[in-house]
Amino acid sequence: MATKDSAFAEKRTNVLAAVGVGFVCLVIGLPLWWKTTEVYRVSLPYTDIDSLARSKIKYTVDINVISFLDDTSKVLASLSRLLNEKLGKTIDDSLISHYRTFSREATEKEKNILYSTNSLTELDLAMTQSLNGGKSNEYYFILLPSNTNFKLDTTTFGIHRLVFIKPSTSDPAKVSSDIVPLVKTVLIRETTIIKGYSTAAGVRSLTPDKEMLRSVRFHSGYDVILTLVNPRPDIFDVQWNIETAVNKYFDPLIEMMRNYTEINVKSQMLYFTKLQTKPKKDSTGFYFTMKELPHMINPLEAKLGSPATTNPELNFIVYIPSKDQQPLYLKDEKGNSVKSNSFLSPQWGGIHIYNIDASTNNKTLPVQQNVDMSQVMNVFISQLRLLLNIHSQVSQDVQYLPLGKSSVTEWELDGWLRSKCIENIATSSTTLQSLSQLLGKISNIVINDDIGKEVEQAVLSMKESLQLLSDGFLIEAYQHSKNAVQASEKAFFDPSLLELLYFPEDQKFAIYIPLFLPISFPVLASLWQSFKWYRNLNKPKQE
Repeated sequence: MATKDSAFAEKRTNVLAAVGVGFVCLVIGLPLWWKTTEVYRVSLPYTDIDSLARSKIKYTVDINVISFLDDTSKVLASLSRLLNEKLGKTIDDSLISHYRTFSREATEKEKNILYSTNSLTELDLAMTQSLNGGKSNEYYFILLPSNTNFKLDTTTFGIHRLVFIKPSTSDPAKVSSDIVPLVKTVLIRETTIIKGYSTAAGVRSLTPDKEMLRSVRFHSGYDVILTLVNPRPDIFDVQWNIETAVNKYFDPLIEMMRNYTEINVKSQMLYFTKLQTKPKKDSTGFYFTMKELPHMINPLEAKLGSPATTNPELNFIVYIPSKDQQPLYLKDEKGNSVKSNSFLSPQWGGIHIYNIDASTNNKTLPVQQNVDMSQVMNVFISQLRLLLNIHSQVSQDVQYLPLGKSSVTEWELDGWLRSKCIENIATSSTTLQSLSQLLGKISNIVINDDIGKEVEQAVLSMKESLQLLSDGFLIEAYQHSKNAVQASEKAFFDPSLLELLYFPEDQKFAIYIPLFLPISFPVLASLWQSFKWYRNLNKPKQE
């Protein structure tokens, strides 16, 4: 009897030991292994990201009409209503344009300003100062009478945010019909906004747009490299006063854009750098056709040097043809000489062919020659405006006041800010969506705290930008959109998000199964034997 009791006690001890080992392995060990091998992932605002992706972008613009015409008090009320009807329309499924229109008669002070000025340039400046310097995103259409001190042949856009019109009639329907296309096509450039938004949102078009392909994408800074290429310095000793020219032509643009994007200008001179393609010859000299222009860029680009920053690099080259290729011209598709003797390469820069004066050919070598910087810089400023997409819509029905020292008008800068703000919002939304989908599909990528902060900052900045843009605060909305696109791209391109840094799930199990399988078989077998023993132990009691 004692032997039977001792055997039972020994068997029970073995069963309890098996249950204890099984409990430690399955209840404690397995969850502990699972917890210690999972990756660290900060919780991201996926709901907000999806909500922002579905939200529409609304921008608000203030349009004011100031009339110097006689007896227009009754007409102005109808004019405001007509402008609201014709302007207040959604331009796209995801974009909403909202125009707030106001009409009033000119005050006595403004009438005195009109009749005391002798030119539109003076009136543009005086009226802007009278209107407290002009507010961003707020534009004024000035209806002028016929008896002014200056001549106004057609609608003229000022340097500031004023547009001068001399209406042929005081009929509000006719005046509104004249104002609406000027707002949509020239001031606001709704078509450009739609194209920029579609490109940033990743909407593919069957017909690529020339304007979008030509201009560079938004960046917090741009590097402008001005290069003088002289293939034969032993024949032509060419000098250019680049420092003075940059201060005169580029500094006004740089200063105007300083608060929105940084433009760094550098210069260099290259010697003994020739074109690999030989130009053709005719009675007027040597020339390149449009098909041969890409072959001009490749040999020059290889000599320009590597960029020192991550900013997009825009190259502007002054090329001095060698003596055996003078004069050198560019011809368009129709065979006509290009007036500026320069061409633009999309998203890269431009090249200007500068021919040396023929009267210097008989002088002692090397011939000293100074570059006409006014000619060169006017070409480069025009090309830079096109590359940055800071330009007005060309229209034969309107005129523009001379820019003077300014390289960009205030209303053109507003248009650029508005377009880039909407592009930045669309880019941020697309980037965050892609990041959300990536992290959702690949569960073993670590999401550290820095990435979480950048994503939250991007979401918060997008919300602020959307609200400010809808309220009409253009500059503030742009600054928040700039923060949003920078934060979203910083999070998306974070090096820690590389999938190859972590084991996929199948590889993780492939590594641990050879370790766990030999241990799990004895444990599971012991548990099974213990279960059978306990079941057999209860059978006599049940019987």
